[in-house]
Amino acid sequence: MYHAVVRAKVRRLWERVGAGDHLAAVRLAAPDVRFKFVGEPPLGAEFTGRDRLEQWFRGMQEVLPGLRITLVDVVVRGWPWRTTVVTRLTMAGTLADGGEYRNEGVQWVTLKWGRMVDDYVLEDTARLAEALRGRTGSPA
Repeated sequence: MYHAVVRAKVRRLWERVGAGDHLAAVRLAAPDVRFKFVGEPPLGAEFTGRDRLEQWFRGMQEVLPGLRITLVDVVVRGWPWRTTVVTRLTMAGTLADGGEYRNEGVQWVTLKWGRMVDDYVLEDTARLAEALRGRTGSPA
């Protein structure tokens, strides 16, 4: 039953994120959340802290305005004191020059008592770097 409740909450969270409320994930994070987005800047990052996570999301919105993230699948394991949530996601958006961006990724999250304490994101970074380099001139 616990896993079904967490899956439902994750689906609702990604519905909000997908509708443009990217900061919904920040509100779920513990103050000392560990975050890693594998890859090179401008989106590749590794840090600790909810404030830094909010800054990262704001930067992501600048680099990929209007980004829509859609939850494809979610797997939940563990118990309230240490829950693992793995999501499969698709991303779509418009680049600064009007070009289309599409990608996919996987997120591995650890929750403790309902708070996100670790967030590890793997996106197709080659596709992301190519899109940013080719479309915006950003050093990806």
